[in-house]
Formats: sequence, C-alpha cells, structure tokens
Amino acid sequence: MTQRNLTARAAAADRAASLAALHAQCRADYQQASATRAASVGAARDQIALARAHAAEAVTAR
Repeated sequence: MTQRNLTARAAAADRAASLAALHAQCRADYQQASATRAASVGAARDQIALARAHAAEAVTAR
C-alpha cells in the first residue's frame, strides 16, 4: 500500500513538473511572438516611410 502511495505521489509530482514546463514554454512562445509582431510593425512603418519618400521624390522630379 505504501508503494502505491509513493508511486501516486511521484506521478503527481511528474505531472506538476510537466505542467510547469508546458507553462514556461507557452510563456516563452508568447514572448517570441510578441517580439516578432513588434519587429513586423517596425518593418511596416519603415516600408511606409520609404514609399512616402519615393513618392515625394517622384513629385519633385517632375
């Protein structure tokens, strides 16, 4: 009986550790996705600024 209780406790501890590891991975994935979104937004702003600069050059070149 004692062996079963120890096994059940060990299994519960393993599940808790697995769950904690899963949560840590999810947080890391979320932070990476957030950084990627921020970089994409910055790149889009750069593209818009470049397009506006080219448009302004085209207007003044005429």
